[in-house]
Amino acid sequence: MRKLLLSTAAVALLGGTAVAADLPTYEPAPVAPVVTPTYDWTGGYVGLFAGWGWGDVNVSDINGYNAAPPGGNFGYDTDGFYGGLYGGYNFQWNWVVAGLEAEAAWLNFDDNAQFPGFVGVPGRAGDSVASVESDFYGSLTARLGIGLDRVLVYAKGGVAFLNTDFSYVDTNATGTTLVAGTSNDDWLAAWTLGGGVEVAATDNVVVRAEYMYADFGDVSHTATTAGGAPFTFRHELDDVHTIKLGVAWKFGGPAFPVTAAY
Repeated sequence: MRKLLLSTAAVALLGGTAVAADLPTYEPAPVAPVVTPTYDWTGGYVGLFAGWGWGDVNVSDINGYNAAPPGGNFGYDTDGFYGGLYGGYNFQWNWVVAGLEAEAAWLNFDDNAQFPGFVGVPGRAGDSVASVESDFYGSLTARLGIGLDRVLVYAKGGVAFLNTDFSYVDTNATGTTLVAGTSNDDWLAAWTLGGGVEVAATDNVVVRAEYMYADFGDVSHTATTAGGAPFTFRHELDDVHTIKLGVAWKFGGPAFPVTAAY
């Protein structure tokens, strides 16, 4: 009897094991990766821009030609068209974008003002007038920003150069020159700092809006009277601001996929 019971239990145990082995097993389905298209800012670019610039000119009458005490000075504002070419190269690491950029442009400052301590008639052209004229502008800057897909927000800084002429002229009522002097195509150097926003309108067309600040140095020159007497004037071009809109053609791969599994 005992043998019969043991045999029955063994058969039941083996049968249960076989049934359990035949049951299907279930595993959770794999999660499909999420692919997010992200714009790749790596590559070179070249573009055109147009904008406006403005700044302050401070003039010092070093020798007191205008009956002012030595060191007498005055200032006036200048502004003008700003436009030209820019180009550079970017590198991107995850969200960080860094690069170098060069700019060659025309910054058209062409303004003048009469010295408050004038010698002659107020407002008459050529009567104790200081003036500024500028043309070619260039810069070399480094950029650092954050690439948010097709939007790049960046800061930039470096050096800027501006070809500038300053002059001081005084004539009398008959047009006779009493004193005149002009600086000679001086290249002013400045540090420059600013930033902007770029948007990739297409894979290769990138538009931008940008603001920059620069503080240029000063230039001294001698204005000479008809009799040969020298008078020194110093001109400073301070607080130069520029704004611009630009469009560039970007070279390099347009986009790359970033894959994230969840």
